Amino acid sequence: MADAAPTHALAESIAVPAVNDMKIKAVDLEDELHFKFWNPVHYYKALNQHRMRLNLPNPGQFEMLHKEIKTTMLTNFTFDGGRADMAKILSPNFQVMHSFQMGLPGQPSAYEFAGVYADEHTMMHGKMDTDFNLQARMNYGFTKQLQFKAQAQVMKNDSQSMLQVEGEYTGADYTANVKAINASPVDGTGIYLASYLQSLTSKLSVGAELLYQSPMAEIQETSLSLAMRYQPSEDRVWAAQTQGSNMLTTSYWRKVSDKCEAGAELVMLNVPTQDRREASCSAGMKYEFAASTFRAMADNFGKVSVLLEERLAPGFSFIVSGEMDHFKGENKFGLGFNLES
Repeated sequence: MADAAPTHALAESIAVPAVNDMKIKAVDLEDELHFKFWNPVHYYKALNQHRMRLNLPNPGQFEMLHKEIKTTMLTNFTFDGGRADMAKILSPNFQVMHSFQMGLPGQPSAYEFAGVYADEHTMMHGKMDTDFNLQARMNYGFTKQLQFKAQAQVMKNDSQSMLQVEGEYTGADYTANVKAINASPVDGTGIYLASYLQSLTSKLSVGAELLYQSPMAEIQETSLSLAMRYQPSEDRVWAAQTQGSNMLTTSYWRKVSDKCEAGAELVMLNVPTQDRREASCSAGMKYEFAASTFRAMADNFGKVSVLLEERLAPGFSFIVSGEMDHFKGENKFGLGFNLES
């Protein structure tokens, strides 16, 4: 009986929640759930937490969806006539370049002088030719994620002059970009683009680009482009991109071996208003030898192109470019060299 008294006192000291308190807590929980259901910030936070758990990679830039195929194909590498490019590194951050282009009879020769400055946050590049056509480009990184870019072009023909400014944000698993070309705040004319590319899985990324252009104050046009990039492994890439509702571009790139790369590109154009339907298909390859690089490309229009770059010494390479158009009966041939010191 002596032990019963302390046990009874301990039982009385334990607080039992009242029924009203339990009802208040239930009401508070119900209000909280109702608030989360209608609060978009809750879904945004939940989505971000899910994305952090997936640890998805950054998909890259929207305009670089076909970057592998561009380095394999010869579209940006072939030339005609004679060419010489000489670069001089003046400091770890600054270098200058001289480019000489000797055209065929009837085509004027050209000379360009260029300079490049680059450091941890800034990159500036500019070049001018003998006709005083100026092209300049600048990139500045405010942070590792946020970048500002600008391009300017002052040409002898004023209709070809342009100014482009853009801002780009690189997130953990997405890239967002806004761009304005020849924008005029007075009458609202110009070209404006906004793009977004998002990784859905570690292999698949999708995106969209919105284009708004107003060549004159009375004319406005808009178009939407969609894109998809699928990279199942490091040695192959599938990519597809629409440009408005009239053009579709698809590409496939494959790294066959450590030295060989191959790819194919299909471009389809459909303009019902002009009764125009066209398609072009091209295939190319790149092979890296011990001291040279060989590229070849052929398309469905009967055009065959090859380019050989032979590295004769450190900093010095010799280039041979050739192109044969079997349907048009036109041939192009070029010789050049690159020197860097």
